[in-house]
Amino acid sequence: MFQLVILSVFFLILSRTTAKDEVKQFPPLIMAQEGDTINMTCLVSGKLRGLYLRRLTVMEMNVIYSSENEFITALNYKNRTSTSGFLNNLMITIINVQLNDTDVYICQAIMIHENLQGTGTMVVVTEKKWKQEVGNPKNLQVWVGLIVIFFTIGLALGPLYMMMKKLRKKFHLRRIQNPSSSIYEDMSHTLRRNTMCPDNQYE
Repeated sequence: MFQLVILSVFFLILSRTTAKDEVKQFPPLIMAQEGDTINMTCLVSGKLRGLYLRRLTVMEMNVIYSSENEFITALNYKNRTSTSGFLNNLMITIINVQLNDTDVYICQAIMIHENLQGTGTMVVVTEKKWKQEVGNPKNLQVWVGLIVIFFTIGLALGPLYMMMKKLRKKFHLRRIQNPSSSIYEDMSHTLRRNTMCPDNQYE
């Protein structure tokens, strides 16, 4: 989290460019997961002798240096970095990015009379846990097995649940009807007793 705050501050500083800047860089932000491939483009106008892609904050270093005659890649980026296009319109590709690739990357142009830099690209690489688990055949089999088990349990419990629901409803209705039946029977019994003729006391 602290690294991301520092990256944000540096990125805001680098983004405050003027109309005299001759180096354009895009995209400004790349959100990637471990193992992804990212692309950054450095667009330079003017007389260009060479071009650096540099990291500035987390690990200050030169990632690549490209010119008409040579191409140099840092050891950490060997076999992971390639370029395409012309020197003044260069797209830089980094494959299989890792968590420690998170940083602010900046294009620095080596001109005839001065060095200019781009606005920067903030690269944030996050973990790729879920895709790694799903991509693992063993884990995939476990997930499929669990899905099948829960689906089967659901099929078995469905009819049982409906049957229990019907029984509960029937029992509930019976409880509601029973008190009225008892009262009705008591009233009938009382009426029958009252309508009977009383014994003749004078006999």
